Amino acid sequence: MNPNDYYRLKSGEIREADIRLVAACMSDHVGEENAVRLETLVARCGLGERQVRDILETPVIVYGWPVCAHAGKAGRWLATNEDDRWLVIGDLDSRIRALRERREAMLTAKMVYNAKVNKEI
Repeated sequence: MNPNDYYRLKSGEIREADIRLVAACMSDHVGEENAVRLETLVARCGLGERQVRDILETPVIVYGWPVCAHAGKAGRWLATNEDDRWLVIGDLDSRIRALRERREAMLTAKMVYNAKVNKEI
């Protein structure tokens, strides 16, 4: 069975209609060379951009689908090899590091409490 048919078949097992719809659309985008731009996916599914972005996390987290996206590359696709997988994992690791740095900066950020404003300025 080719990967497109496999994912099309697996999408039929998803109970939530909106998630099933997005997953079925993604089954046509196996391999980075077949990546679909988010705007195209939004138009095809008839859903909002934020909704589609959120939905695309579900096949990965709940159903174990290798949905790929990374900084610097417009589009989403289903991985066909370990290079795809590790490209996305590397991007996620970079985002985790950046979030940790921001968190640490927030922990030490200077706070101003009940500052009085000089009205003579």
